[in-house]
Amino acid sequence: VSTQSTGTLEVVINEALPAMKKAKEKGKIKYIGISGYPLEKLKTVIELSTVKIDVVLTYCKYTLNDTELLDYMAWFHEQGIGVINASPFAMGLLTDLGPPKWHSAKPETIEAAQQAAAFCRDEGTSLMKLALQFSTSNPSIPVTLVGCGNVHQIQSNINVIKDGATQEDLVMINTVREKFFKGSHSWEGIGEEKFWKKVKSEMDKATSMYWKMQSATSN
Repeated sequence: VSTQSTGTLEVVINEALPAMKKAKEKGKIKYIGISGYPLEKLKTVIELSTVKIDVVLTYCKYTLNDTELLDYMAWFHEQGIGVINASPFAMGLLTDLGPPKWHSAKPETIEAAQQAAAFCRDEGTSLMKLALQFSTSNPSIPVTLVGCGNVHQIQSNINVIKDGATQEDLVMINTVREKFFKGSHSWEGIGEEKFWKKVKSEMDKATSMYWKMQSATSN
């Protein structure tokens, strides 16, 4: 269940989670989880929900540019909730190609990431490598979910994790964080309205296509 939009929190708490509880009681699902970018919203849903939540999927919150997840890990643990840390590349921000056009990061954050990528290339390494090493190296975070566009990326990510971080890598990670990502580099609330308009538009398209297919099938 996604908690991304403030307007959906009541629906999540009063409708979606109870429906998932029924599905769990019937044996259709094993666990109940919620997902979203703002960690405080995840905490709010957990505190207000009468349904036991088993796991949260949080993304872009333990990366080179943002480590806010650490502020919540102890609380999640106290509640007996598992944590999946997703998107170590911050949805494309921490890559040589840079983020997609729809990304909500502030211009100064995007510029800092591009400068960091260039700096890493000049030093004979890559920002993606350091980002993946950083996000998967914290023993208090048990699971990190990594998105891959092709088989080559999958193998590359596996190799980075298997090889581990050298002392030189650790020095570079600290240098990049200190040089380019000091201060707040979150994008909570930025572009949220635009994002949800896009989501609604895509959902409307999908719904329209579904009914056209249904109509064609019935004819």
